[in-house]
Amino acid sequence: MSSSMPSSNLPERRRAWRTLCTQPWVAVLMRLLVGGVFLLSGFSKVLLPHAEVVALVQQYQVLPPWLVSLTATVLPWLEVGSGAALVCGFYTTPVAYLVGIQLLNFIALMVVVLATGVVIEDCGCFGKLGLHETPLQVLIRDLVLLSMLGPIVYRQRDVLGIDAWSREVTEHG
Repeated sequence: MSSSMPSSNLPERRRAWRTLCTQPWVAVLMRLLVGGVFLLSGFSKVLLPHAEVVALVQQYQVLPPWLVSLTATVLPWLEVGSGAALVCGFYTTPVAYLVGIQLLNFIALMVVVLATGVVIEDCGCFGKLGLHETPLQVLIRDLVLLSMLGPIVYRQRDVLGIDAWSREVTEHG
């Protein structure tokens, strides 16, 4: 009897999750959390010497040498910019998609690393802050962060973001 109970509540649970994910405060919370993670990750690498960031990228052994330095230069700033835009609610939907693309790339990288058996004790995602994560932990974290983008994309604009302010100016100005 208990096995039929969860399936009968499934539509109600889905409806409850859908309702929760469409609440404005959920989108704001997700935007601040995901943006904050990207800001922290980006700044932790921006503050390192370039050679150390290059070493962090090289440890994955998947990029050609000419792309390692470029990635080590661009990625931290991309993370800082997209994280700041999410936190501020600036171009929220396009930035959420950009962050989603970054997360999908990180997820693919972790799958490759796990599948090929590349030994990485610390992903370097947060520079030298001491937040040591294995590829499996990064994979799980990035999947969670990717799922957190859903309410952000669904809501598109919220009252606490620059997007909402700019919409008011254009509608009333």
